[in-house]
Amino acid sequence: MKSIALLFTLMSSTVAYSATTSQIVQAYLDQAEQQKLQHDITWQRLMYANQKGQSDVAYSGYFLAPEGQTQLKKELQANIQALFQPAEANQSVRCRFPARSHWLIQQLNIQQQDLPIVVCPELDDWMGQIKPYKATLIYATDFMGNPSSMFGHTLLRLDPKDQKQLNLVSYAVNYAATVTSGEGWSFAWNGLTGQYPGEYSLMPYYRKVKEYGDLESRDLWEYELNLSPQETRFLVEHIWEMKHVSFPYYFVSDNCAYRLLGLIDLVRPELNLSEHFNVAAIPIETIKAIEQQALVKEIVYRPALETQLLAQAKQHGKPLAQAAHEVAFSETKDMPVVLEKYPALEQAKILEMAYDDLYLQFTGRKVEPSFAQPRLRQLLSLRSQIDLEKQRQQPIRPKDDPTQAHDARNFSVKVGEVQGEKFVEIGHRQAYHDLLDPQAGFRVGTQLLFWDGSIQYRNDELKLNHFDFLSVNSYNPITPFKMPLTWGFNLGWQQEALNKAGEFSEHEQHGVSNLKVQMGYSYADKERKHLCYAQLQNHIQAGKALEQGWRVGIGPTLGCQNIWTDKINSLLQVELPYWQDSHQWQLKLNTQFQYILNNQNTLRLGWQYQKQNGQDWDQASLGYVRFF
Repeated sequence: MKSIALLFTLMSSTVAYSATTSQIVQAYLDQAEQQKLQHDITWQRLMYANQKGQSDVAYSGYFLAPEGQTQLKKELQANIQALFQPAEANQSVRCRFPARSHWLIQQLNIQQQDLPIVVCPELDDWMGQIKPYKATLIYATDFMGNPSSMFGHTLLRLDPKDQKQLNLVSYAVNYAATVTSGEGWSFAWNGLTGQYPGEYSLMPYYRKVKEYGDLESRDLWEYELNLSPQETRFLVEHIWEMKHVSFPYYFVSDNCAYRLLGLIDLVRPELNLSEHFNVAAIPIETIKAIEQQALVKEIVYRPALETQLLAQAKQHGKPLAQAAHEVAFSETKDMPVVLEKYPALEQAKILEMAYDDLYLQFTGRKVEPSFAQPRLRQLLSLRSQIDLEKQRQQPIRPKDDPTQAHDARNFSVKVGEVQGEKFVEIGHRQAYHDLLDPQAGFRVGTQLLFWDGSIQYRNDELKLNHFDFLSVNSYNPITPFKMPLTWGFNLGWQQEALNKAGEFSEHEQHGVSNLKVQMGYSYADKERKHLCYAQLQNHIQAGKALEQGWRVGIGPTLGCQNIWTDKINSLLQVELPYWQDSHQWQLKLNTQFQYILNNQNTLRLGWQYQKQNGQDWDQASLGYVRFF
């Protein structure tokens, strides 16, 4: 009888407990309904809700409710109910989805005594390694060697408390496309059309510094955000929730910059930064948006290894830099022989530059370990024998950081005269930067244009003057340490001085599709204020006005980009293609001068001249450019 009574008592208490828990859960569900939490902006962002009120997340494991992806209210209710369900270690909703759990507990003011005890050793270990206290947005400058990095790249560094001097060992959150090797030419197309999955990853920051700063020679700008420790922790908890989630990655729109903006929007509900970048999310533009919201607390410049080496060459002079390159690639036994003609101070400078030069080649996999390692050891040994302090000096931080650069898009108005006829021209560029634009915040010698076009009104006729779908040019000048190629390609449509028979004309113009590919070398002064280049350029054109419907040309191209003052710069370019259809050379001269009112407004004076078969074509213009 006593056993039966005891069993009845236990069953009664269990039923009573279940009834009590059920009542508590229902009370919180009712409260969530009253507060309309399913419509709260933070819940919508946690669920990645689109305009249809459904989640953009395709991974089913991100949802607790069977219909959670399409019915976010049911997902909210399922999460509230799951908070009160006992679970094994690491299996509780508070372990799997800590950010949304903490937000619900906070919004509903759920009392701890109402919740079951949970243990999350995996989450606790992960958070214990990161120790998130503050967040720093990192901007890696453009890299022309990779289509996905031509606009630059952003990532997020997570720093523990009081670790300013050791932030290289902090962790960084990176959002990038997951790409298999051997993609070849399809890589750019797949990236533009969202064929790759974009995923969050976590890694030590020093690995990204090595990748960007050492391997790709990209300067880094670090923008410490004024997020609170609580906001930073909430952000990191959400990263944990996204372990198995991916989105289609688009190089231009849904990319690293766009997704990191979404994380900041999540922890600052009053912001809506990502809303302004639905069409294109250029990293440098997103950083400006963050800075304009007063989210930046401190800016740190981290120069790339090549930037540091070039700063030494500028400091010590070209002859010593050339000697350093010679020493770096000499046999170990010959190094002292090369150095003996220099005094001790210059030897120290040469050895330091030689070490950095060879190390840069080694990390870039340009030389084999068997070649580099004994020479690096010998350079260190020789330097240790000179009792002088190190001669390296940190590069001077650029006067303008990327947040002060001109905006990516522009609108232009131009008036002038073509062959004695007056014209008005209106232009627009969707992105990003050309050689004549204000250079503040950009690397000199890079040009990347996307959807750049203009329409012209002349002689009572309105017509498309030109449209460049994509133009990419990298003018990487020769240094004492290497001779990089200058290269570029331009794909678009333009008006050419042609008659209907495809011959050069002083009176007619006809449109042609145009592909130009250039390769050559460039040279700049030590201040990189004046850069000149010489290239061999190939032309392929197609159009109805051409006799065969197409033509091919090849010839030299010379040009100079000059920054005369902070307000005045110029661009001069001469092309001399030899056309296969006419068997004639054509001279093309384009020169422009610019006065910079400020980084967002400029005035331009231009003159273009063409000559072929004894005939001339020229155009003079005055224009205004507004960046926005």
